[in-house]
Amino acid sequence: MPAPQKVFLHIGLHKTGTTYLQQVLRSNRDALQAQGVEYPAGPGTPIVGFAVLDLEGRRPRGVDDRRIAGQWDALVAHVNGCGQPAVIVSEERLSLATAKQVRAAVGGFADSEMHVIVTVRDLSRVIVSAWQEEIKNDNTWTWRRFADAVNDPAQLAANPARGFWLRQDVAKICRTWETAVPAARMHIVTVPTAGSPRTVLRDRFSAVIGVNAAQFSEPADSGNQMVGVPGTEVIRRLNERLGGRLNQRAYDKVVKSTLVQGLAVRAEPTPIQLSDDEAGWIAQRADDMIAAIGARGYSVVGDLDDLRPRPPAAGRRPDDATDVELLEATLDALTVVTEEYATSWWKRKRAAVETGEGGGGGAASRTRRAIYKGKSAAATVVDKNPVAAKAVGAVLRARDRTRRE
Repeated sequence: MPAPQKVFLHIGLHKTGTTYLQQVLRSNRDALQAQGVEYPAGPGTPIVGFAVLDLEGRRPRGVDDRRIAGQWDALVAHVNGCGQPAVIVSEERLSLATAKQVRAAVGGFADSEMHVIVTVRDLSRVIVSAWQEEIKNDNTWTWRRFADAVNDPAQLAANPARGFWLRQDVAKICRTWETAVPAARMHIVTVPTAGSPRTVLRDRFSAVIGVNAAQFSEPADSGNQMVGVPGTEVIRRLNERLGGRLNQRAYDKVVKSTLVQGLAVRAEPTPIQLSDDEAGWIAQRADDMIAAIGARGYSVVGDLDDLRPRPPAAGRRPDDATDVELLEATLDALTVVTEEYATSWWKRKRAAVETGEGGGGGAASRTRRAIYKGKSAAATVVDKNPVAAKAVGAVLRARDRTRRE
């Protein structure tokens, strides 16, 4: 198979609609292939997330996941042998690549024209979302601690500021990728302002790849789950209690895949209102970011004005949950985890209970079982039907009088 004519690497940034876009691409993989674009996903294809971990030498905390080793080479082989004119690879961890890793990544597709797509979002929305994501990843920083650190140049070398700016310093990230990709093939896609239809981002992204998003028939699933202000604080305090004792896979299963999903269903979406001080320095950083993008002459799809913070008319602080809200969110969390544990336990135990050897019992045992089952069904009806309850009450009172006599 000849190598693809073009390879598009969507490198993030983090918290810029990447999960939504990846779900759109995955759900409409057949439609993409019909338009000459391969999107590696699903059975028989390398796991892109593992491939990027392999490229960068990363591993989940506390886990020796052997599925990761060799995945980057497998992804390169799949892309170069897919037979499609174009390929899109989307993984936000690529934004963390060093210059050496960038050259290695681009070198794997040396026979194709390489394009880099960078999705960028208003920093005032990103910073709150990034803090909440850090909490969902087993960290314990309060909002105040996180925001102050991100704004303090003296704290740039340490987390949480280091992690935030490694993921959000768009100028530095783009310069790193420019060591291997010409600026003319760097594409900035702006995330539309709050309240815009989600399909605007999809359409902007699709325009870079050169596909017609109107032909997509499969909807995307929901994006990252938001648990709201009280839910975030409950998880933050839970992280303090856990003290990092869970490895990353175990934590992701219990907290991200179970607790977060359950709390998100119960959470009410509420606009976040930053303080005047926070809004001021974030606006200045946004101006610097817009100027840096404009100076490099990158292709921009969307409007750089989308990156200017637009405070909501009303909202709440990221960290102002009341005691009542915290109690309710804690009970919700306990309910979610209890249901999950009970369900998973029964799935493991059910076969042993229902297929285990018993003592037989014969007809008498089966008769007693049938009688008890009938009584239980009748009791359930009585509990739900006031008329039936009144009739049964009369029967019970008559039986009691008979016993006394």
